[in-house]
Amino acid sequence: MRYLIFMFALLFPSASWGVNITFVNPSVPGTPFWDRVSAAARAAANDLNFNLSIVYGGDNRIFHFDAIKKIAESQYKPDFVIFMPFDGNAIHTFQLLEHAKIPFVTIERTVHADKQAELGLPQVKFHYWLGEVFHDNVSAGKLLANSLINAASEQSKRSDLKIAAISGSFSGESSHRVEGLQASLNQHDDVHLLQVVHANWSRERSRRIIYQLANRFGEIDIVWAASDGMALGVLDSVASGDKNLNPNIVVGGIDWTVEAIEQVSQGNLVASVGGHFMQAAWALIKLYDHQHNVNVFKKGVSGKSYELEAITQKNIEHFRFLAQKVDWDKIDFKSFTLTHSKQAQYQFSFTHLVQLLQQPTIND
Repeated sequence: MRYLIFMFALLFPSASWGVNITFVNPSVPGTPFWDRVSAAARAAANDLNFNLSIVYGGDNRIFHFDAIKKIAESQYKPDFVIFMPFDGNAIHTFQLLEHAKIPFVTIERTVHADKQAELGLPQVKFHYWLGEVFHDNVSAGKLLANSLINAASEQSKRSDLKIAAISGSFSGESSHRVEGLQASLNQHDDVHLLQVVHANWSRERSRRIIYQLANRFGEIDIVWAASDGMALGVLDSVASGDKNLNPNIVVGGIDWTVEAIEQVSQGNLVASVGGHFMQAAWALIKLYDHQHNVNVFKKGVSGKSYELEAITQKNIEHFRFLAQKVDWDKIDFKSFTLTHSKQAQYQFSFTHLVQLLQQPTIND
């Protein structure tokens, strides 16, 4: 009998063990933001009865490509792959998976507009590209800038504010967020942008950069950072008490990391924009509906999947729980699916998520 079960598992792996999905985490283990992405994805996969494997791209486009190449060339290929495209080799990565005939879903739009145009839309040039789950990084950058400018105006009672920007890399993701900053500044003529400096997403580099900016421009009112890690680097330097740094500087970032939310709670960080650590979980939910014959991946159709939100010192009580380790198993991820919710559109909002997390018990 055991032999028959074993042979059945070999001949019909999907029937005996469910759907196998590989999520390529683009970073490395121990990265606060991407660790939370993985944690939410694991909990979602458990609820949705998916077998989820997580491999890492090493925070490098070459390592990331190599990780996907191994998947594409593997003897036992997953049923689906979820990954974030990298600038520089996105097209080659898509070609790899297309040639291997592995259906895939992408998260985030991180490549520049010209390369995005080359990729086209899902299922057009690349038939195995089922769809994408992404937010608008331009809107995220603008939301952060507006939050910081409003806070600085209230704090200083001045309109002539000086803002410095610390960007991530030269990637599309980073440049789009800077576009959002510029869009905000276009609506605030009295706020002067001093300089945009790239810190390559490094907390350590941002610690040094804020000193360089202060030496170059004098007192700075606002620091806009494209990630929480870089914003926290600025706070590290301000906390040192260096007389060249404005002790009342208004600082904010993007990502909703645990430490950043705690710093907002303590009144040190003014804002953190985020919510996108749910992106892999959202992708799994769409794949669940896809497996249940719901037409969620449509050829040539594209549009942002969800909105990011700003955590500020005004609404921190609503989000304070995110500053701790979240028990994602409390979430019934099936309730987000169209299959079970019977809704016409996805409700990928943190309002619903917070409600589920605050319930004392979740019924199966």
